[in-house]
Amino acid sequence: MLYCLASGPIFLQRIEDEANVVDVMTANEENEINTLDVSEFGYYFCTAGKDRNIRIYDWEKFKPFSVLGPLTEGDYIGPPEDTLTQHGKRIFSVKFSNDSPYHLVSGGWDNSVKVWDLRTNQVVKSMSTASTVGPKLCGDALAINGDLCVTGSLLPENAIELWSIKEGRRIAVLPYESPQLRGEYVLVVKFCGDSHVIAGSATCHDAQIISITQEKVVSRIDGFRRSVSALAVSNAGKVAVAGGAPYISFVETMTSPFFLET
Repeated sequence: MLYCLASGPIFLQRIEDEANVVDVMTANEENEINTLDVSEFGYYFCTAGKDRNIRIYDWEKFKPFSVLGPLTEGDYIGPPEDTLTQHGKRIFSVKFSNDSPYHLVSGGWDNSVKVWDLRTNQVVKSMSTASTVGPKLCGDALAINGDLCVTGSLLPENAIELWSIKEGRRIAVLPYESPQLRGEYVLVVKFCGDSHVIAGSATCHDAQIISITQEKVVSRIDGFRRSVSALAVSNAGKVAVAGGAPYISFVETMTSPFFLET
């Protein structure tokens, strides 16, 4: 199991049983880590967070062999056009492409999503421009499925956007039903197979399954008392897990949810 803490440590552990958890490797970044992802194509993983850098780690040495991002610390202050080649504020989500071993996508608080080329360590596309505001991520609100990228923004409306990675443009805005005018404020989003996405909200206290082709909500997971901040979906897209205090909800997509209180 690979996991990290917001304070900087990263752990690789072998879980043999409940009573035997072995630290295989550990590392420590002087950084507030917000996100971690593992490549499907090789023995490496990446982290990103407060300092706006993306670090690519080697599994064997458990040390970063490449760093993507700015040379300066803190939020970027300078010409707007320079934010096309780097993130201006902290990064909240980064995902390796499942379609190419050479690319990853990142997003954060600076209203932009970047597509990086690992061969050059450079941004090759920015899903925003100096004059066009992109998605404002504040959680694990970025997912990739081939050429498609879905993002969720901490905004009251038009929070879920579907993008073409190759073209670097938005191709659709997906709905999120907000009861009692609470606003959408999406914290997390995932693909459910090829035809649906699932998203969790900070204010609606639910998760909703949305049809991409029909562009409408087809199912809802209710019952959370607070924000839904974590989602996981099986490889086949048939089973989803939503997390939000004090519940973890297991749901077979398109059916009624089953709640476990934590």
